[in-house]
Amino acid sequence: MEELYDIHIHLIYGVDDGPSDIEEATEMLKSLAREGVRTMIATPHKRYGMFDYDIEKVEAHYEELKEIAEKLGVTLLLGCEYHACGDMIDDLKAGRVHTLADTNYVLCEFSFFTKASEMEDAVYRITANGYRPIIAHAERYGVIQEDPYFCEELKTRGAFIQINSGSILGEDGRKIRRTARNLLKYGLVDVVASDAHGMKYRKSSLAKAYSFVVKKYTECYASEIFTQLPQEIMRNVIKSERKVSDE
Repeated sequence: MEELYDIHIHLIYGVDDGPSDIEEATEMLKSLAREGVRTMIATPHKRYGMFDYDIEKVEAHYEELKEIAEKLGVTLLLGCEYHACGDMIDDLKAGRVHTLADTNYVLCEFSFFTKASEMEDAVYRITANGYRPIIAHAERYGVIQEDPYFCEELKTRGAFIQINSGSILGEDGRKIRRTARNLLKYGLVDVVASDAHGMKYRKSSLAKAYSFVVKKYTECYASEIFTQLPQEIMRNVIKSERKVSDE
């Protein structure tokens, strides 16, 4: 199996609903290294009223974990999972939160009940300001569960679609699994990430999901969404719209 890349993981301890201490974060790093993940972007939450994204604390804990990761042969980068809101662009431009590895890409989260028009408006605002939105765990949103092809519209507007490895494997229920697998089937997925939160709750299953996609589809497809595009995101390579396939 080739090296894997993870652009969405809650690894920074003590800042959100990820690991509570450095010991658990270290165990997560070791587990990911055993899976074959060699580069990852830690993405602490930013959500008003829930997670503040204290940038000084985030950066301090990141520097500690970065050293540990290096000893394990893992490259650790920093980002944010931002719950889209009206202050998002101001926060990004002011440097109050990190984009993914300080590139033009922004990992964007929405509420389950977000309307299609609201999601489209958010994508428009983000792209109009020079950023490229990546829709976090797209399979969880009601509007996409009802119509997976809505992702095609989002992609046309400049967004990328990320789904969780655990969703593919059914770890979050049948409806989410069905949506994730339909997005794979319809060729609408750009990136698969772990969205891991700890060693007990929502552990990483990236390697298992990779093997599933290889078996169900092709190794080429798995390589594209687990390795190639994540690499390009980390290198800040802005791609033109990829062709959507019904195959």
